[in-house]
Amino acid sequence: MTLEAHSQPRKSKLGTVKDALSLIHDNMYVAFGGHVYFNKASHMVRAIAKKRVKGLTLSGSPYASYEMDLLIAVGAVKKVMVGNLGFEYLGLAPNFRKAVQLGTIETVVGDESTLIGGYMATVEGIPYHPIISIKGSDILKISPIVKLYKPPWGNEEIVAVQALSPDVAILHAQEADEYGNARYKGQPYFDQIIAKASKKVILTVDEIISHDKVAAEPEKTVIPGLMVEMVVHLPFGAHPCLSTRNYVHDEAHLKDYIQRSQQSLKAGDTAPLDEYLRKYVYEPESIYDYLDRVGGLERMTKLKMMMELGRDS
Repeated sequence: MTLEAHSQPRKSKLGTVKDALSLIHDNMYVAFGGHVYFNKASHMVRAIAKKRVKGLTLSGSPYASYEMDLLIAVGAVKKVMVGNLGFEYLGLAPNFRKAVQLGTIETVVGDESTLIGGYMATVEGIPYHPIISIKGSDILKISPIVKLYKPPWGNEEIVAVQALSPDVAILHAQEADEYGNARYKGQPYFDQIIAKASKKVILTVDEIISHDKVAAEPEKTVIPGLMVEMVVHLPFGAHPCLSTRNYVHDEAHLKDYIQRSQQSLKAGDTAPLDEYLRKYVYEPESIYDYLDRVGGLERMTKLKMMMELGRDS
């Protein structure tokens, strides 16, 4: 490499929601980071729904919630690979449950080791990763991505999990510099392994920080910029989910979404859910427009304060 090449300025990876959406197309395999309510790239999820993308295969953390249920609700999903998809103490994921009952989506059942084993195989550069935790379970009977095999050493059969390699991973972190070096204020859960296994990574963050700050504290970088295709600045971009140590999840908003979904599914009248989608998914022109619709600065300040006080919303 020449001295001239070394002296070239680094290229910023900052982009807009529109730029990020240009990387998402029909029939892609998309993985989402976070876990349950934690660190979900919710605004990008709504943007994908608004784009009317179809035929998606989804996976992510073993415990998915709002991100997958919403995309199922708008008919964007062909297949999901999950360990659990629900809203924890708030109940089941209504649109996922109905889609499974009606057979309108394909579900690949697994557990934590199944999904993470699949990502691990890709990272290791091999076609499968060995696990043993699901031996004796019915997952072996129904999952197309696992298979028993006889290893070259030992007498006990082991389970092979097929390698999983998402076309794009969409993650939410608390902060990053313009080159995509991401920092988490708490547990990153499975985001690192998902990022490594994916062909491209879109990162949304609450705050953009200077590269000088990143360089001064290299130990705080969780996902290096070399893995990141694009970073999008989206303050409160995880709402209605939480962003670790920044703001708690908006329980009232999540309850409203769940109740509207349940009403629409039970009554056969889609009006309650359609109203939610109109107000929060299809009409907002930006993250700031969306935030105004969910309570604006007053509501966001309260969610931030609740995180500081260690309380729920």
